[in-house]
Amino acid sequence: MSEPSQSVDGPSRRVKVTVLVALALLLVAGTATIEAWPFTGWRLYSNTKGPTAGSFIAYRIGPENGEHLVDYHDLPYAYQRTPYVLNKFPSSTAREREAACDGIAYGEREVGRPVIAIRIYWEVRRVVPVDGERHTKLLERELRYTCARASST
Repeated sequence: MSEPSQSVDGPSRRVKVTVLVALALLLVAGTATIEAWPFTGWRLYSNTKGPTAGSFIAYRIGPENGEHLVDYHDLPYAYQRTPYVLNKFPSSTAREREAACDGIAYGEREVGRPVIAIRIYWEVRRVVPVDGERHTKLLERELRYTCARASST
């Protein structure tokens, strides 16, 4: 018995044209630095960042009223993406901000740290590369939010 012959034609002409058009659009957008997603010039990754960086930073207020930087790497894994949530604070609603702060406070309490409140600062730092590592120096610090105040428990 002979086996049926199978035709190996590859993708249809329509698929080939679609792929070629998409590749051409990507090439044109990248070369001309056009920012029209998904055909972008990829500036996010190719532009050199300046000598300063600003971000929202969370601090825990302890019972002695001392401020302690929230170290997300000491918290459970789910908290390690919190800096991305903090960067959305300006456009978040008051309820969303309070929920984020409550979450940070909960994580701190879960690892045994007492929390009276959470403070969110906008910090601007000078970034200096030294031996391939980023070192920073605080230039500006402004309190933006105080939240997750503890109840009398």
